Amino acid sequence: MSEPARVVVWLEEHQASLVGRVVEAAGLRLVGAGSPGRGRAGAAAAALGVGALDDLRAALAEADCDLALLASPGEFGASSADLAPLLAARSRGVRIASLEPIPATAIELARGDWTGGNPRPIDAVRFCPLARSSRSFRDAADVLQMFGQVRTLAVETCCTPAEGSLGARLFSAMELVHWLMGEPETIDAAFAGPAQGPGVHALPGETLRNLHGDLTANLRYADGRAACVLASDQSGRWSRTATLLGPNGRLRVFEDGFEWVSLTGEKVDQARRTGKRGSEPVPHAVEAIAESLSRLMDPAAGDEGPLDHEAILCMSQAALLSARTANGESPATIRRMVSVQ
Repeated sequence: MSEPARVVVWLEEHQASLVGRVVEAAGLRLVGAGSPGRGRAGAAAAALGVGALDDLRAALAEADCDLALLASPGEFGASSADLAPLLAARSRGVRIASLEPIPATAIELARGDWTGGNPRPIDAVRFCPLARSSRSFRDAADVLQMFGQVRTLAVETCCTPAEGSLGARLFSAMELVHWLMGEPETIDAAFAGPAQGPGVHALPGETLRNLHGDLTANLRYADGRAACVLASDQSGRWSRTATLLGPNGRLRVFEDGFEWVSLTGEKVDQARRTGKRGSEPVPHAVEAIAESLSRLMDPAAGDEGPLDHEAILCMSQAALLSARTANGESPATIRRMVSVQ
């Protein structure tokens, strides 16, 4: 029997319970932990019962591990100085997974030369978990082919702050929309901050980093197709659902399976997983993240393929811009803004 993969984690203290359960569920061995909070590495590591790591760049470049999980990367990824540690980790065979999008803006992506060279720094860190790589979407792969073109799509990605930020959920939702339908012509979005109340109307910034609250978005395509997104890190529980409408009916994909219903209301196909009787249910967030890490560490699992970070970040930032202007905005506009930086 092979030894469990060794993992170091970067996290906030309030994420310790989640991270501990994920490490256990994925069959990993935790060997170190640090925190983006100044002076908080010791407390974060103590919460997990491991040694403290004080510098993320040094840990990526030098730590004796097989995997680095960035549950809360903080400002990491905002500087071009972060590219070298990523490539150093990759050269040593260390896999890197992040619960947050890195980089966090299209401008950071363009300025930092993330997509230059071979290997590319952007390919050294994997955003997780991806909905399209989840077990439910893998089980529905053949059904998706038979279902045909998606006319209308509704995506919901929600979680608690310990499981990721609104920025992570928005990035995840837009990645799924882009995978299923491509880039929209315009996005019309609204944002509600977590402390919103009478007389208080918070607006999001220009980055996915440290973004919290709720966001809704309507996406319009030039050929008449449509999509909508609900993303939040204030929902109290993890959930990812997608509803696809098309000429062949309705296909809904959940955390635990899928259901395809024809236009006449008949069930065409379905698959729903159930837990073992008498066993304690594993929270969906723990299961989703642990599965993603296990697949990342398993050479036989198959590569998820590169993400189109530019398209996903431009879609996400178009939504943030729309929430600030109260007008429909285009990902193409963000792309042009980035090109003149």
